[in-house]
Amino acid sequence: MSKPVIHYFPIRGRAEVLRLAIVAGGDDFDTVDVNYQEMKSDREKYPFGQCPRLVDGDIDLVQSNTIARYLARKYNLQGKDEKEMCAVDMIVEGVESLRVKYVNLIYNDKLEEAAKETYWKTYFDRSSTEGRNGGAHFQYLANFLSKNPGPFCVGDSLTLADLCVWEILDLHLRIFGEQIKEAYPELVSFHEHIAGLPGIKEYLGSAKRLAACNANNLG
Repeated sequence: MSKPVIHYFPIRGRAEVLRLAIVAGGDDFDTVDVNYQEMKSDREKYPFGQCPRLVDGDIDLVQSNTIARYLARKYNLQGKDEKEMCAVDMIVEGVESLRVKYVNLIYNDKLEEAAKETYWKTYFDRSSTEGRNGGAHFQYLANFLSKNPGPFCVGDSLTLADLCVWEILDLHLRIFGEQIKEAYPELVSFHEHIAGLPGIKEYLGSAKRLAACNANNLG
């Protein structure tokens, strides 16, 4: 059986969760570097003019969250029943709220010190959870871990929610490492646990994991 193929730019980007889902499911993947002009002109391969794109047999998908949910179903990472599936969906959407803020910090604010200070106060400081944060705060994610017995965000096994939380946390640890370790030790423990799981551990230590997170070499 052929491997799933991920089409993406040579940065981690939003394809990182997709790669994590595949390796967590015990599978492997191939990659294709995207040609920008083709991506913008070929509506058969790239219906929205964007990547990543996943080709898995006769399945051909774009839109990151659509691909992620397909992989979650394929590799049994969607939750065990309707209640768990709904919780997974909620967390995935919560992570997306944070991702929007992260992208702004990286590409618009370019990690300027003043912007980083404001970012921390708005999206990390526990005292700001009831402020105007657009529904984006790491305390909200930490709450799911604190309410769920065991090392996962939902239920008693790995789900897409864990991979999404891990990936957005991993991005922020690169910027606010020591601050997060002091303020959210439970998230750091979660990060270490997920990073040590079979498939994920091997991927993280391999050449398949690209060094660059973002297209502007920040973060």
